Amino acid sequence: RTVEHRMQSLGIKYVFQGQRIKLPVFEKLIKELKLSPDECAYVGDDWVDLSIMSRVGLAIAVQDADPIVKKHAHFITSSNGGHGAAREVCELIMEGQGNLQDQIERHF
Repeated sequence: RTVEHRMQSLGIKYVFQGQRIKLPVFEKLIKELKLSPDECAYVGDDWVDLSIMSRVGLAIAVQDADPIVKKHAHFITSSNGGHGAAREVCELIMEGQGNLQDQIERHF
């Protein structure tokens, strides 16, 4: 429940934990949100993530991911999972969208 509470405090609406087979959950979510896989980024670290990573527009592996997962990633974080990788991914996406600097300036 700790993860759920943290995600809720961050305003993250969808949290899925303990999913051994992830693709059906992903497909249901993108259908509900009316997104195509190409419009999605996905961060993975193990073989169970490959089915989604092979479908999304931006497949990301964390630094300590399995080597096979890294081989299928468009981007590999410099940080290990749980040690700054999520922030790195958020900054990468904001930079790609052209609003990273705006977000930084909001804090001055």
